[in-house]
Amino acid sequence: MDALDSALRVCQSVAFCLHCVIGLTEPFHHMLNTLTEDSLPYPSIFFPVAGLCLATVAAANFSDDDIVVLAAQAYIVAFHTGGAYTHIRINHHPATAVAPGFFVVLAFIVIALRTNVLIALASLASGWCSGG
Repeated sequence: MDALDSALRVCQSVAFCLHCVIGLTEPFHHMLNTLTEDSLPYPSIFFPVAGLCLATVAAANFSDDDIVVLAAQAYIVAFHTGGAYTHIRINHHPATAVAPGFFVVLAFIVIALRTNVLIALASLASGWCSGG
């Protein structure tokens, strides 16, 4: 694939590895619950499971198989669309949706580079339906 595709996937995977560690260790430090003022309506197991999923996606992002990479990108779209929607739904400042929205844009670009713009747009629509 081309250099832009690889660079975007590296950016995604580095961020997901960092957030994986935060998610997996959340039961010990409660940082995410503190930052969100316990406003997220999720069980305590949510962040560790999300951390495991992010670690899986970070690894899948480096697969040689296009289908695996596209599946990882589809997960990124759904997970981060849901994250953006959740922040808005629980009345966090609208700017909090920008961070997960950024990863949706990165996934759109990777999908468009690997397929075409129509498929990338369809992935956004499916992400909005499943995540948001």
